[in-house]
Amino acid sequence: MHDILIRARRKAGRWLREWTPHLIQYRPGGVHGSSRELAARPGSGAAYFGVVPGYTSYLTVPDAFYALASEFSGLHGKPHRQEKVPPAFVVELTNGRLYADNFDSVAIMAADGYLVGDVSFQYSSQHWSLCPPQDNNIFRQAYFEPPLEIAGTVCSLLSGGGAASGNYYHWLIDSLPRLHLVREAGLLEAVDYFVVYDKTTSFVRETMAALGIGPERLLDVATHPHLRARTLLATSSVRGNLTHTPTWALDFLRCHLLPPPPVERRFGPRIYISRRDAPGRRILNEPALEALLRAYGFETHVLTPYSQAEKTALFAQAQVVVAAVGAGLANLVFSPAGAQLIELFPPGFVVADYLEFTSRLGIGHQYLVGTSPRVSTSRTNAQRDDLTVDLAALRRLLDTALVRPASPPVL
Repeated sequence: MHDILIRARRKAGRWLREWTPHLIQYRPGGVHGSSRELAARPGSGAAYFGVVPGYTSYLTVPDAFYALASEFSGLHGKPHRQEKVPPAFVVELTNGRLYADNFDSVAIMAADGYLVGDVSFQYSSQHWSLCPPQDNNIFRQAYFEPPLEIAGTVCSLLSGGGAASGNYYHWLIDSLPRLHLVREAGLLEAVDYFVVYDKTTSFVRETMAALGIGPERLLDVATHPHLRARTLLATSSVRGNLTHTPTWALDFLRCHLLPPPPVERRFGPRIYISRRDAPGRRILNEPALEALLRAYGFETHVLTPYSQAEKTALFAQAQVVVAAVGAGLANLVFSPAGAQLIELFPPGFVVADYLEFTSRLGIGHQYLVGTSPRVSTSRTNAQRDDLTVDLAALRRLLDTALVRPASPPVL
């Protein structure tokens, strides 16, 4: 209910800002399509730092999984078996400006007031698809407050979409690895402040602290949606604006967040992640499922009350993980190669996020599609569908997972 109210307030605020003119000079006057081309213009106040060359990414999607996958499981349809990944880079903007007051856009502007299209984010939640930079909703906005002026270097970690809604998976995969690009560009030590969506979120504070960045250096768009910095750093999208997770992002997370700090809890190597406190994708026959798993030596864990260190430690020693699809499985990035995942799906929400994820990490992936009292057809509703698990089918997968070595990681 809290998230629904937040979305309603933001939607109402967005509508008012589109119809009430105020300081409209802060609306961008156009679009710079390329950061590299912008930086090549004399007097632009922009500098371009290439970090990772473009490449083609491949993913093996078994035919059986592809057939079951939801039509929205890739950004534009079924899972992508191949993607063109553009170069990853950082752009440095003198007197750069940032505006982000909603889930569907992040606007990065150069000193001349034009949108820098390839480091901004624009998305249609209605069509579940990315939009061209000229469709960024800042161009429909009429009402602006003056930007917060910052006399220092500011680095944006904003990625829009799920990260804007406070989703752990998107923070870990789409926001945090931007620090790798900034570091490789040789700019990290110069940063005074980092822009995040909500610095009160525990996983934001704890992961940044693990990287040596304290809360006093965090700015959030919850309180500062519009800012201008003496120097603004922005990066290209971690996943190249599509769906495949680059190996460099996973390596960055493993390098800097492992090993976890010592924790008092002790965890067994076979874990079941329960979503009993989640708003959707709960297991309707969970007591029977847990009884089956206990016979195999599994422990049940609900991740919500765990600290970041505890979640990292839990997955770092896991050998077999059973869980319904959800953001908590992003913690598989901390699991060792050779671990096994059994992923449980409701029939209307079969997505390839963790099939792709585990393939990069050398983690085995098996899946089971359950049954649901209803099968939703839209992504918004389907991701909330609860499910019942076929226990006999799960037992067969367990017997396989406990003896199967994982495939080598996909590079």
